[in-house]
Amino acid sequence: MRVLTRCIAAISMIIIVMLQTGRIDAAETGTGGVAQPADLSAFLHDIGKKASSFKTLKTEFIQEKKMVMFKKKLVMKGRIYLEKPNKIAWHVDSPVRYSVLITDKLIRQWDEDTNKVQEISLAKNPIFQNVLGQMTVWFSGEYGSLLDSNDVRIKKRNPLVIEFVPRDNNVSKKVIKSITITFRNDQNYLQQLRIQEISGDVTTINFLHTILNAPLTSKQFEVKGRV
Repeated sequence: MRVLTRCIAAISMIIIVMLQTGRIDAAETGTGGVAQPADLSAFLHDIGKKASSFKTLKTEFIQEKKMVMFKKKLVMKGRIYLEKPNKIAWHVDSPVRYSVLITDKLIRQWDEDTNKVQEISLAKNPIFQNVLGQMTVWFSGEYGSLLDSNDVRIKKRNPLVIEFVPRDNNVSKKVIKSITITFRNDQNYLQQLRIQEISGDVTTINFLHTILNAPLTSKQFEVKGRV
């Protein structure tokens, strides 16, 4: 269960990192008086065109998790490395150290507590396979299909803030209540990601020093030790 929770959190965060904004057409007015796109499918397609323009990405992040059962927030810092179409590494450096590698065939995790590497085959885990299938959609730029499994709403225009609410047919609905993403003012990449879980826990992730098409090495995708 510990591996499942960490991997779902990692996947949720990384797939949204891929979002890049595009044109927005004003039409309906949503909650709070914010104009919604006239055609959500076209809107998501525009985002996909931007997202398909880079092959690799690296970024630092600061993650704050507010848990219902505790008053203090858990703050984690680390790095993400992504190589399209199917290679992602998520490294947490503090206050604990662990790494997760995600490919189209497996998920591999190492953590400092046990100093052991655990591996999950996607062929034997249909839940992970389903989640990663959705992740592939994000990477391919076919974002219009996300309307089948998510309710999408623009919450703010400047900066651009978009909320995704999983529908009943979305496997992530078992864990996630909503995902809210905030873009930088230049709208080139994300500034913040907020994940509200069914449990009431809230995770806020701020992205720092993001570089698109960064040169990456195999060492950055290792799941043990510092990079």
